[in-house]
Amino acid sequence: MRIVRILVSWLIAVIVTTAGISVIHSLRIQSGLAELGVELPLGLRLSTIGRDFIGLAPALGAVVAIALAIGFVVAALLRPRLPSLAWIAYPLAGGVAIVVALAAMHYSYDITPIAGARGALGLPLFGLVGAVGGWIFAWRIKRRA
Repeated sequence: MRIVRILVSWLIAVIVTTAGISVIHSLRIQSGLAELGVELPLGLRLSTIGRDFIGLAPALGAVVAIALAIGFVVAALLRPRLPSLAWIAYPLAGGVAIVVALAAMHYSYDITPIAGARGALGLPLFGLVGAVGGWIFAWRIKRRA
């Protein structure tokens, strides 16, 4: 039963992280367009967020799933060895996993594949969303059945 709880918790973390990254991506792109003088009515903004999620979810979700799986396994292995950091192991792993995945893609392909991750604010925001996914994972696996 514990393995099911872990897998469901991981899947929820993947969905939340993917959705969060997608929303931040959409909002950052819309902000850039607004700075250029493009008018974006609220309805268009909201529908764009939805379309971006649908378009990004398959590929982005796969990257997030792999990154979080690796990050959470590393965190699970390190938690007993670093007891003072155990409380933050999964959020830290989630944030680092997303940043490392995006950085690896940038250095491998010489592009940032998700435009919302560009600039000084994008990557830290995406890392923060990964940390939220890690927190959700940690919270769910600690809950009693």
